[in-house]
Amino acid sequence: MHGDLEAVIAGFEPVLAPRTAAECQRHPGGDARRWDAQQIVAHLLLTYQSTEGLLRKRLEAGQPVEGLKTLTQRILQWLVIGRGMLPKGAKAPEYTLPDRLGWGAKSGAELVAELRAELEKMDDLLVECEAKFGKSPVGMHFIFGPLTARQWRRFHRVHGLHHLRQAVALFSGNAAV
Repeated sequence: MHGDLEAVIAGFEPVLAPRTAAECQRHPGGDARRWDAQQIVAHLLLTYQSTEGLLRKRLEAGQPVEGLKTLTQRILQWLVIGRGMLPKGAKAPEYTLPDRLGWGAKSGAELVAELRAELEKMDDLLVECEAKFGKSPVGMHFIFGPLTARQWRRFHRVHGLHHLRQAVALFSGNAAV
């Protein structure tokens, strides 16, 4: 697996692996409106699956994404993907809300295994896209516009580490992050 994606696993594993299913289901401050660790992982998996769907479509179409980036998309790509600055408080798209998976309670070790498996699937598709399309954009992000495989990996690293900070805060008692 590519280092950008492996960094997500390397961050989550020591935080989640020792946790019981009950610990992974504990909401910050008992507030069910805020995500617990399992919901954070479910959200990440749904974003990976969404990216996988975009990549499969490109591979089936046999051509990279076409289209120019707007100035706003260029700036956002630079800030988030280039500089790693993900703004706090952004709403997750409906299709990435954690309840869509309908999981029962999972332990931290199970959540780490789910993360690894989905990241490996996504990375395999990114490798395939790179082999077929080179450095051309391989998928259209709904905010950032056309992204190359390298940019997709970097985005998922930034996004994953953003949520890792939330998970760390859950277990450190500082859930204000």
